[in-house]
Amino acid sequence: MGFAHVPNNEEASFCALIDGDGEVTDYIKLEHFMLKRADGGFLSDMERNLREKDREKLQNFIIMKKPHVIALGADTIVTKDVRDDLNELIRHLHEKEHLPLIPIEYVDSELSTVFMNSKRANADFHNYPLKLRQAISLARRLQDPLLEFAQLCTADEEILCLKFHPLQDNVPRESLLNAIYAEFVNRVNEVGVDINQCLLNPYTSSLVQFIGGLGPRKGAYLLRTLKKQSKPLLESRSQLIQNCGIGKFVFINCAGFIKIDTNSLAESSTETYIEVLDSTRVHPETYEWARKMAVDALDYDEDNDHNPAQALEEIIENPEKLRDLDLDEFAKELHRQGLGLKKQTLYDIRTELTDRYKDKRKPYRSPNDEEIFQLLTGENLQTFNTGRFVQVRVSGIVRRKPKTEQVDQAQPIRMETGLWKCPFCLKDDFNELGEVWNHFDTNQCPGQAFGVRVRLDNGLTGIIPLKYLSDKDVTDPLTRVKMGMTINCRILRVIIERFSLELTCRTSDLIDTINRYKPSKDHYYDFEAEEQDIRSEEENKKRKNRQRTYMKRIIVHPSFHNIDFKKSEQILSSSPQGEAVIRPSSKGNDHLTLSWKVHDGIHQNVSIREEGKANPFSLGRQLFIDNESFEDLDEIIARYVQPMASFARDMINFKYFRDLNGDRHAAEKVLNEEKQKAPSRIPYIVSASK
Repeated sequence: MGFAHVPNNEEASFCALIDGDGEVTDYIKLEHFMLKRADGGFLSDMERNLREKDREKLQNFIIMKKPHVIALGADTIVTKDVRDDLNELIRHLHEKEHLPLIPIEYVDSELSTVFMNSKRANADFHNYPLKLRQAISLARRLQDPLLEFAQLCTADEEILCLKFHPLQDNVPRESLLNAIYAEFVNRVNEVGVDINQCLLNPYTSSLVQFIGGLGPRKGAYLLRTLKKQSKPLLESRSQLIQNCGIGKFVFINCAGFIKIDTNSLAESSTETYIEVLDSTRVHPETYEWARKMAVDALDYDEDNDHNPAQALEEIIENPEKLRDLDLDEFAKELHRQGLGLKKQTLYDIRTELTDRYKDKRKPYRSPNDEEIFQLLTGENLQTFNTGRFVQVRVSGIVRRKPKTEQVDQAQPIRMETGLWKCPFCLKDDFNELGEVWNHFDTNQCPGQAFGVRVRLDNGLTGIIPLKYLSDKDVTDPLTRVKMGMTINCRILRVIIERFSLELTCRTSDLIDTINRYKPSKDHYYDFEAEEQDIRSEEENKKRKNRQRTYMKRIIVHPSFHNIDFKKSEQILSSSPQGEAVIRPSSKGNDHLTLSWKVHDGIHQNVSIREEGKANPFSLGRQLFIDNESFEDLDEIIARYVQPMASFARDMINFKYFRDLNGDRHAAEKVLNEEKQKAPSRIPYIVSASK
């Protein structure tokens, strides 16, 4: 039975009962089952009565239907309270009605949430509410997870709505889908597919697409062909070729993964020969070897005419006789006959004859405490661990009542105001000493505070011990926090079985200058790359430190300035387009640097080499930019800068120029707008880019 609910009773809860084939047999709607508040109370007597009616309704449903197990959708911490309520109800029925203790299993609700909104669910359960669909999916997943996951393997690729790994979004969609489908092929063929069951129950037909050698197209064709027959039933694997039009090579690939319930066929009135090996993983190509193994295991005399089919039936009834076979010698004989190395195949045949199509999947295991913690909170211990920052809301003060011997030894405090103070709860408004003792005797003292109780948004609770509340000594936590206050904390410890945290909000722990709470490196962290980056960074720092500062030069020219790079950028930013600044170069006193403004925010820096210098501070008689020679700075401005600036200006004034600073996304937006305005035209633009 599947149980789907919402934490806040905004929607009705549903229970859905399914049979052994996954078909829905009955369901109930519980409109008020979630009315109970987190503190266990109710807002009104009417709410109490409504919920009690729903509880009785569920109780009667369980008594009548007697489900084997309850699959409870787990997605919030409220589910824990729902499970407690259901357990209490089951124990009550066990005591009063002598029903067995029905197990209640937490089931991840992610798959059921995707399914209830899928096209398949809308087609199969069109008139069902979403939560009822979810309840059905929860029950089916617990019954056969492979079959329920396969429901999302559709043309719409709904299987990708599930989160299999936190980093799966970094994998290309097609690669991820191929990997998922490859795993489905492995698991489905390991379990096998009963084609006749798929014909009787369309719910199971989603597995056919993963049979080896078929795929979605051939699988759908096989089902259509069988349905069109006068007797829509596959009575033997050989009928795949004879009646279904399956080709030889496709048959070789798929035959071993299609299982037929030969026991059911034997009980029917079919006249077709029933091949018992069709109910095993034994491939039709090796049926003869299986029959020989059966005959040899039963020590039949080869001279007598014994029916191998009868031998197979006998050996399946008494498979222990197969243990005496010398399969190694049989494999050698097959090898001598040129049939290849078949030792493993023979051992697999013996396994199948011992237990036909045994499900090799791991038996179901209830989720452990860590898995339950992740289901109900959405957090795991790899990410929600010691040192992580969390934001919490103060919900109360945790106090410990004083013991009798502590009260006997208590010493009430007389304050300067003349009033008396309780040494435990620190209440300080007692007029007389006797009032303090009466405070103890009437058990009114809540006790000494030892921590602050907090709550997280995901429903987890936590405690900040008094010593972790501040770096200073705190005796009264209310001097540091107020009810409802939101504070930042670090996790000290996660107590998963109690869904609780131990936290600290000390400033020293939050700042963590000594890296006490620094998270450890990932298992796949590239330590070598980190070392290379550190060395590269250190070398860059050394290189910058080695860089020579410019030497002031004695050059008389209106464009020359004894300034550095940053200052030249500032000058050019407020200068008109085409303006140039010549300055000393960090390469030495035989070089100058020319910076000229191409466009706003775009400057070109050109190195000028000097030759024929009279002294280190004067300008060289011959100047070079690359291999081009110039007589003086005026010639550089006239022959180099001004032509380049003119070309740049022409581009800036071009009618298709857009000042987008080379932003590709902005350019695409402009082009799309232009294309919409004139669809017959092919628009283009020019933009300046650094």
